[in-house]
Order: sequence, then structure tokens, then C-alpha cells
Amino acid sequence: MDITKKKIIKAILIIVLIIIILLLNWLFLGGRSFSKYKKKLDSNSLTEIAEPVFTVDGASNILIDGIDDTVYEFSVRNYDNFSTSEVDLDYTIQIVNNSGANLEFILTKDGKTVSLNNNKTNSISLSGLKKQTDNYKLQIKYHNNPAIAYDITGNVQIKVEAVQAKK
Repeated sequence: MDITKKKIIKAILIIVLIIIILLLNWLFLGGRSFSKYKKKLDSNSLTEIAEPVFTVDGASNILIDGIDDTVYEFSVRNYDNFSTSEVDLDYTIQIVNNSGANLEFILTKDGKTVSLNNNKTNSISLSGLKKQTDNYKLQIKYHNNPAIAYDITGNVQIKVEAVQAKK
């Protein structure tokens, strides 16, 4: 064979192979194409610390006369005039007797007795984002001789401490 014939046959084989490859490519992909699409979005974000709101309402002084039982009413709530707490809170109530009198404390919440351990409650929950008020009555019973006035001088304190609830 001639060298030119060999070149022509070689060129025809290359063209046929290219056509076969293109046909196979068209058959397998079926007209689908693979592409990459990117879009960049510019955005800003702001973060704020959630605001806890915790309010205790009640008179500032408790008068113990030594004759009758004393009842003191107060409330604990998770809102004020402007906002509601954005977080769940757990709080405890502690009654501190700084007087010389032998006093007994009975704490009730909405008519139900609240357990006191060493004059302190267990943790009580206030949910966030929803207004909630817990109403309390503290009954103080005086067990000393009513004629002894000097032993009821001093004070009884109600300490209410709150922390953010752990989830």
C-alpha cells in the first residue's frame, strides 16, 4: 500500500472514532449538561442578649405585734410595666429571722403550702415570653410570751433570688 492511502485510512479512522465518541456522549448524557452555579448573598446579623425581667411586689415592712399571727402577702412575676422576661427563670425564696423571737413560718402559693427546708424553698420556675405571676402569703406565728416586747425587735427578711433556667 501506498503511504498516502495509509494516511487517508488513518484520518478516516480518527474521524469515525470522534463521531462514535460524540454519539456515545450524546446518548449517555441525553441532552443534560452539568454546570456550576454560584450566587453570593451579602447579609448582616445582629445579636442581642436576652433580657431577664424579675419583679417582687409587696410591702417593705412586716409588723409583728407578738399577739396575733402576722400575714404578709407578696408576689413574684416575670414582667414589669414595659416588658416580659425573654428567658426562663428559676427562683428560690428564703425567709431570714433576724429577730430574737421564736417564729414559725408557713408559706403558701395560691392557697397551697410551699415546703420550706431551713426556711428556704426548692427551686420554682417562671417561664419566659409569657406573663406569669406567683402570689404568696407568709404566715408568721409567734411562739414566745406576748408580754416580752423586746424579743420581737429586729426584722424578718424575705430574700428572693433568681437565676436563668438551664435547659
